[in-house]
Amino acid sequence: MSIDLLPIGLVGGMSAESTLVYYRRLIELSRKRLGGARSPRIVIVNVDFAAYVAWQHAGRWDQIAAGIGSEVAALAAAGCAFVAIAANTMHKVLPDFEPRIPVLSILDAVAEAARESGARRLGLTGTAFTMEDGFYARGLEERGLEVVLPPPEARAAIHRTIYDELTLGRVEPTSVARFAGVAQELLEAGADSVLLGCTELPLLAAHATWPAGLPVLDSTEAHVLALFRASTGLDLDRSPSAAALRERAATPLSSPA
Repeated sequence: MSIDLLPIGLVGGMSAESTLVYYRRLIELSRKRLGGARSPRIVIVNVDFAAYVAWQHAGRWDQIAAGIGSEVAALAAAGCAFVAIAANTMHKVLPDFEPRIPVLSILDAVAEAARESGARRLGLTGTAFTMEDGFYARGLEERGLEVVLPPPEARAAIHRTIYDELTLGRVEPTSVARFAGVAQELLEAGADSVLLGCTELPLLAAHATWPAGLPVLDSTEAHVLALFRASTGLDLDRSPSAAALRERAATPLSSPA
């Protein structure tokens, strides 16, 4: 297939677990849609996530904006045509720096995937920053969507699971079961789709036993598809199913402690 592929830049390491998913899915899409050994040039910068976690919990979003802005500049210097921040929470600082090249927003990708699937009211799951700081819900609402949040205790549990387990590559059976319960509660509260608004949550959701037909919108997959489409110009289905999440489960469940 004769297509000029634009080089992709990824600000990764937030966490490394989800960055691996971005890279693997981009290569899988390339093999499927382009054939042979073709793939776009992908440049990844891996940040020291420990520093970013500390800045998040200390409220030092200015430090995060400066750090990500520096990484985006490095990717621009490396010849990337555009960049993606491979994390949902870090999009909070996107308005706080002026990138030299376009940054493909995960919020735009999620909104497009929601339109494709017909979703209007998204049950938002993610870090406490994503669920509670307002920037993400406002961003979705500005794009014509409604947001339903889990109750406070569920938000705290999801936040702990992300930072204490998933970013470290651990998938605990108890967390899988708890998250599936939260997803069902969001639908009962009026959501028409459950948004995995953290790039680590697909690692958890991939192992969940979902109710038949439970609608899931994966922000990571939506972002990857938007990146691939931007690089290749190809049109793609952007609505991954819960079954597809399970099929992509790559790590075994760890044993309960």
